[in-house]
Parts: sequence; C-alpha cells; structure tokens
Amino acid sequence: MTAPVLGGTGYQSKVLPTYLVLDTSSSMRPHEQQLNDALMHIYDVIAMEPQVKEFIQLSVVSFNSQPHFVSKLTEFQAITSLPTVSCGGMTNFGPLFSALRDQIDADIVALTARGSRVLRPVVFLLTDGIPTDKPAGSWQGQLDDLTDAAWKPHPHIISYGFANAPDWVLARVATAAAFAAEDGEGNSEALANALKSLLKSMVASAKAQSLQIPKEVESYREIPLDYVDL
Repeated sequence: MTAPVLGGTGYQSKVLPTYLVLDTSSSMRPHEQQLNDALMHIYDVIAMEPQVKEFIQLSVVSFNSQPHFVSKLTEFQAITSLPTVSCGGMTNFGPLFSALRDQIDADIVALTARGSRVLRPVVFLLTDGIPTDKPAGSWQGQLDDLTDAAWKPHPHIISYGFANAPDWVLARVATAAAFAAEDGEGNSEALANALKSLLKSMVASAKAQSLQIPKEVESYREIPLDYVDL
C-alpha cells in the first residue's frame, strides 16, 4: 500500500509516524508485565534494525480513563530507559482520539521541520473491552474528527480486539483493517499474536518504504469494515 506523502520535495528521508495504542484499563492488569515485555522487544527490534529505526517513527500511547503518551515519536533517539505502562481505570475512547489528533498535528510539523518526508500516519490499536465513555457512544464524534478525510494527516487505523471487545467497535474504529481473536483463544496468547502482527507490519513497511497492512493474524479473524451491529 502506498500512502500519500504529506511533505514536499527536497526532503532527506521518508518516515511513517506510527502510534502503538494500548488499552491499559483495569481489565488489562493481568497482562501488564506482558505488555511491558513486548514493548521492550519492539524497541529492541527498532534499535537493532537501522532501516526500521529510520522509517518507523514510533509513539507508544496507553489509554484507560485518560490517554497517556508513554513515549512520543520525536523522543526515540533520546530514550535512556525503556518506557513502561501500568494498568487501571476505565476504557474511554473519546479522550484518546482527541489527543491523537492533536499530537499528530504537532508531530507532522516537527518531522517536516527536521527535513523528513512524512507519510500519512498509522495507528495500531489493541483493546480487550467495551468503550465506557459517557454518554454511551459519545466517543464516535471524536473518532470522526480523527478520521476526517478533509484533514490531510488523518491516520490509517488497524484494530485488534480480544476478550470482550465487540466486533462492531473494532470495525467502527478501523479504517484499514480490523481483527478479532478467535473464540477460545486465551487472552495472553491473543495479545502476543496481535503484538507479533503489528511488529511484522512495521518491519515490512520499513522494507517497502510504505505502509504494509497485515493480511492475516494468527488466531484472529478479520472483521469486515462495513460490519453492522443489529
């Protein structure tokens, strides 16, 4: 897949702003160590692969009652200790989508200013739950702002869900692909396979110099993006 380049000509390198968004609500507490171990592995892969490190500009975002930017994509070169996440709170999607839009705007400006050709961003979102925003469904307006095609940097979104994450939510959030863990798949295994998938996508994207969307995810089924909740 070839994503539009947001920068102009005369730039030094092509980069893909990549936002790894992790549900860290209270239901994810049993997987807290697994999340942190996976983050360490992802950072190790990026640090060890010069092509990936140059192309993938990674930001890690956790969200529960509020979003938190665990690491911003402009900070990778300056990281001296690996970021960690902790789990607790609700599963509020709305504040996350608003924060992502604001941060993407700022990141595009920063990356362009340093001489990079910036591709449309990608968001990998992992969740195990149902949105808890009040009033119910209010998060969809903030999602629409984030994915508004009239806003040039509107990101590609790839969603992964397991445990209680409803198909319709995963499909509603996604713009590129949505995956749900197969029934009977343990939560730890499902989380591991989702993280493996997104890391493979990052590496493949760096080699292709354009976003490579996962086509299959082990122990997951793909959800049609025109899914209708009846």
